[in-house]
Amino acid sequence: MQVLDDIADWVRDAGRVTALTGAGISTESGIPDFRGPQGVWTKDPKAERLSTLHAYMTDRDVRIQAWQLR
Repeated sequence: MQVLDDIADWVRDAGRVTALTGAGISTESGIPDFRGPQGVWTKDPKAERLSTLHAYMTDRDVRIQAWQLR
């Protein structure tokens, strides 16, 4: 199939390749997830609020904390 051959050529010729995957790949690699039983957001629900646009736009305290973390 020509399309797959073209993609294989691009990957072979690339200096660097990045793969965007779903959460299952990182979890299998030992990187903590966000929503699971031992997830970052499960252990600290405030951490989830810091990552949502709605909370950022509607909650002054979330904005202040986000700015302080930067």
